[in-house]
Formats: sequence, C-alpha cells, structure tokens
Amino acid sequence: MKIIISTKEHVPLIMKLIDNARVVMKEMGIDQWQNAPDGSNAVLNESIILDDIKNGNSYLVVDGDKILGHGTLVFGDDSTYEIITNGSWQSNEPYGTIHRVATEKNTKQKGIASHLLSVFEEIAVLKKVNYLRIDTHKDNTPMLNLVSKN
Repeated sequence: MKIIISTKEHVPLIMKLIDNARVVMKEMGIDQWQNAPDGSNAVLNESIILDDIKNGNSYLVVDGDKILGHGTLVFGDDSTYEIITNGSWQSNEPYGTIHRVATEKNTKQKGIASHLLSVFEEIAVLKKVNYLRIDTHKDNTPMLNLVSKN
C-alpha cells in the first residue's frame, strides 16, 4: 500500500469514492457532502477535485492498480477556518488542512484512512509544519473515530 499524488486521469475513480461515501453518509442520516440547496453537487464536485489536483494537493492510497482511498492535504491559510464558532484551534502557527477523505467501501476498518493520515503527518513534518487541521460533520462517527485515534 502506498500514497501517490492524484492526476486528472484519476478523477472518475476519486468521484466514485466520494459518491460512495455520500451514499453511506446519507444512509447514516448525515448531510455532509450531500447536494447543495439547488440540487447540484456543488458542495463537492469534479471541479473541486480538479482544483485539488492542479494545486498538487490530492492524494490516493493505492495497492497495486487498486485505488483504496483519497484525501486532500493543503498547506497555508484555509478560508474554511477563517471563522470558528463554538471552539478554537490550539495554535495560529502555520498549518496543513486535511479535506475530502474517502475510502473504498469494501475496505472499511482496514486502516486505509489511518495510513493516509499518517503519511499526511510525515509530509507536514518534512515541511516543518507542526499542526494539521481537519473537521467533519458532528454526526460523522467514522471520521470522528478516525481523527480521535490518529
């Protein structure tokens, strides 16, 4: 199992991972990554993934020719976190932000996402960045569990 940087050729497979995660979250009653109010997939769509790839921030977990997971790691200020309600960050030092983590549905509880987060931590250390930020929906217990154990 290794981590590679995504290319635009991977977009259909990344979108499949994200679409599968959408279905699972919807079945769990979680509105994270669901359609925007206008019914579009504006919340998380191919254009966003292509921007991640263009900026060199999109990563895949692969085993041979199988794509097992995806995540985005961005360094620098993230507009998502300009306003925080009901909490605060531990530090305002430079940070990396983890977004859009999704794994193949048949690989749940196999350590795929943990491996991805571990590699993201290694990348941060190499960049001399001491903080990684990640957030999720309050009801997304799989991701909350992942974050708490990593």
